[in-house]
Amino acid sequence: MNKIAKTIREVRGTALLVALLVMGVLIALSLALSSLIIGESRSTMQLIDAGRAYYAAESGIEQALYNMDTNLPGWEGKEANIGKAGEDAVFTYEVKNQCNSYPCFDEEEYDVGSMLNFAHKYYDVLELNETVTIPLFTVNEDGDILVVEDFTVEFFVSFDPDKHLIFEGDISGWDVLRWKIFALREANSGSFITESIHDFTAVSSAQNNVTGEEFESNAAIPSWFGTTACVGGGNPDIECLVYQNQSLEGEYCNNTQARDFYLYDDQGERFQAKLPCFPIENFLERNTPPIPRVPGPGPTGLNYLSLTNLMNPAMLDPDQFNNEVRLDMSRIYFRVETYADNTVREFASITSDGFSGDSKQSLSVNIKRDSYMPVFNFSVYSTYKEEGSIFYYENDTKGDKAIQ
Repeated sequence: MNKIAKTIREVRGTALLVALLVMGVLIALSLALSSLIIGESRSTMQLIDAGRAYYAAESGIEQALYNMDTNLPGWEGKEANIGKAGEDAVFTYEVKNQCNSYPCFDEEEYDVGSMLNFAHKYYDVLELNETVTIPLFTVNEDGDILVVEDFTVEFFVSFDPDKHLIFEGDISGWDVLRWKIFALREANSGSFITESIHDFTAVSSAQNNVTGEEFESNAAIPSWFGTTACVGGGNPDIECLVYQNQSLEGEYCNNTQARDFYLYDDQGERFQAKLPCFPIENFLERNTPPIPRVPGPGPTGLNYLSLTNLMNPAMLDPDQFNNEVRLDMSRIYFRVETYADNTVREFASITSDGFSGDSKQSLSVNIKRDSYMPVFNFSVYSTYKEEGSIFYYENDTKGDKAIQ
C-alpha cells in the first residue's frame, strides 16, 4: 500500500515538472512572438513616420515654390518657415534666392579659394542672340524693395577685335553687347509706366601703358560697364580693363554712362529732354524709392538689367575661321557684381526638413530663375545694307553726315 502511494506521489511530481516545462516553453514562445510583434509594430510606425516626414518635407518645398511664385524676385521669407502637414507631421524650409553676383558663388556651397587663378570659372555664357534679364533689386523679410545701388557687368570674348575682324584698319573695340535698364514707375493716374536707359558696349583690346604690350580683354581683365569699375570688387582674380579717354565726335561717354537718355514726364507721354552721357548711377537713384515705399506717383524700385548678345559672326574674318569656329567665337562670357547689395540668383536653392515622430526627412531642390520682366523684352538689329544705300544719323536732318 505504501509502495502504491509512493508511486502515485512520484507520478504527480513528474506531471508538475512537465507542466512547468511546458508553461516555460509557452511563455518563451509568447515572449518571442510578442517581441516580434512589437518590433514589427515599431518598424511599421517608423515606416509610417518616415513616409509622413517625407511628404511633410515635400509640402515645405511646395510651400516655398508657392511663396516664390507669389512674391517679388529675390524672396527668401522669414528665418522660421514652419508649417504642418496633416495632424502628425511638421516641416521647416529655407530658401536661398539672393547673391551679390551673377552667376552666384555661395562660399557655403563652393570652395571659392580653389578657384583662384581660374577667373573664367566665374562667368556665365550669353549665346548668339540670347537675352538674359537680371533684377536689380531684392525684397527683405517685410516685403520692402531693396534696390541695387552699384553694379558692374564684366564680359569678354574669345577673339581680338584688333586682329580677327574684317574691318579695314586697326580697331580697338566693337559694340556687340546691347544693355538696357528698365524701371517701373507709378503714374499720377495709378497706372504704371516703364522708363528705360540703354546703349551698346564694346569688347575691347588694350595696351599696357608701361610696357606697351598689346592684349585682348579676358576673364582676368574683362571689358565692362556699370556704375563702377570692378577694381577692388568682389573677386581678387578680376580687375577691370582700364579705358583711356578718347574723342567720339567731340563727345566722349565713359563706361559708367549711357550715350543718350530720353526723359519723359511722370505720365510717360510727353518728351522733355534728351540727356547725353547720362550716368547709370543717376538713373538708379532716380528710380529708387524710400524704404518703406509710400504708394503713389514715383519710382517703385522694380529695376531690371537686360543683356543681349548682338554679335554678327559674318564680321569675323572668314580667311582665318570657318563658319563653325565663328559661331563658337560669337559667345559672350559675362558676370555681374552687385557688391554690397544683392540680386536674384540664377538658381534658387530650397532645403526642406519634414518631421513625424522620431523620423526626419530632408529634400533639396534647385529652381532655375524665371524671366521676371514686366514688359516685352526684344531688340531689333540688322547689319544688312544694300550696296549704294545711304544711312543718316538720327539727328541729321540735312543729311550732312550721311555715310555710305
